[in-house]
Amino acid sequence: MKILFVPMELPLPANSGGRIDVWRRLRMLKGAGHELALLSWHNLARDGAVAQAIWDELGATCRSHHVAWIRRTPGENIRRMAYLPRWPSHVAARWVTLRRPEALAWARAFAPDVLVLDGLYGVAAVRWLAAELAVPWVYRSHNVEHVYMGQQQARATGWASRLGLAANRIGLQRTENRAVRDAACVYDISPTDAEHWRRQGNARVHWLPAVVDDGFERELQAAARHAPAWDVVYFGNLNTPNNVEAVNWFVNRVLPLLPQPDLRVAVAGSRPSAQVLRLAARDVRITLLVDPPSVAAIAGAARLLVNPVQSGSGVNLKSVEMLFSAARLVSTRAGVQGLPADAQACFDVHDDAATFAQAITAALAAPSTSAPDAQRVAARAPYAPAAAAQWLGASLRRVVDGVPR
Repeated sequence: MKILFVPMELPLPANSGGRIDVWRRLRMLKGAGHELALLSWHNLARDGAVAQAIWDELGATCRSHHVAWIRRTPGENIRRMAYLPRWPSHVAARWVTLRRPEALAWARAFAPDVLVLDGLYGVAAVRWLAAELAVPWVYRSHNVEHVYMGQQQARATGWASRLGLAANRIGLQRTENRAVRDAACVYDISPTDAEHWRRQGNARVHWLPAVVDDGFERELQAAARHAPAWDVVYFGNLNTPNNVEAVNWFVNRVLPLLPQPDLRVAVAGSRPSAQVLRLAARDVRITLLVDPPSVAAIAGAARLLVNPVQSGSGVNLKSVEMLFSAARLVSTRAGVQGLPADAQACFDVHDDAATFAQAITAALAAPSTSAPDAQRVAARAPYAPAAAAQWLGASLRRVVDGVPR
């Protein structure tokens, strides 16, 4: 098939859970023989110019790509605010920055069989394109977005961040409900969230797990063949409010209960906030690894992986990736939410700082192993790309053919 993907931002560099999820899905479908195009946005004001290496990598996976630029100019911001009675701020930003005649001509030249809205915020563009091209569209849900954004706003610290999140919550639940209702099919990252939508009468909602590609698993295994470089590792983006809160809780509440002076702790991830920089400097046992070239190499070199997040929706992709490690795993309940029960059982789960620290101490005292147990191997099965590609391709074909889902 010819599939046009519309994520809310360029999926490269793949340095956050959302971007990684989109990029792996694109590569998975490319490997299965489908022809792909990508319509996305890039925040020039925040992220700067796109490196040539990213264009090259996109071109190797997608036959064609079209990028709209978010510049945050005064005129753009005014147009964005004018749409707030109709759409949340993030949806409006993507609508007002899309040069629609150019985008439509580009999409017509590709002539897709189906559109995939990958994440909510390109929904206005997808609805419009689907109508213009007379093709069906489906929705890949990464979270129950209105719940997730409420959690992020509650945890944001700066006034600008809180204000921006508040603007995005205007009409967000209404917009999300309509997307789930109107899409030809909905693919949810979490079986728990999929059931949430089905209880509301949306029968065309199915669980589509995030995938972990073979390259990530190979890097984990290669690193695990050497002596562990780290006792404890936390990885993820280091700027969203829930992840900043996780680092704060771990550094201020858990680490003081671990008195070992030689404990080797790595905090690895992208775009650390000022607060994360201060937190990492607070304890000499912490090494902050900023924008590492390979998170898998770091995670694979750990005796223990932790996920101390305090909130979230959907699935924490880092917890899925942790399943593919041979390291021992400790998490909060929020860190494993949305995972099937057999996957959750692979983690030592604690919400109290004292018991979280005790679990770390016990895990580090246990013998190290370079091979995962049978339970963890079985829990990985749904996240293998080959099976996911076959199922998703067959499902999209039924959508294109008009077969009821």
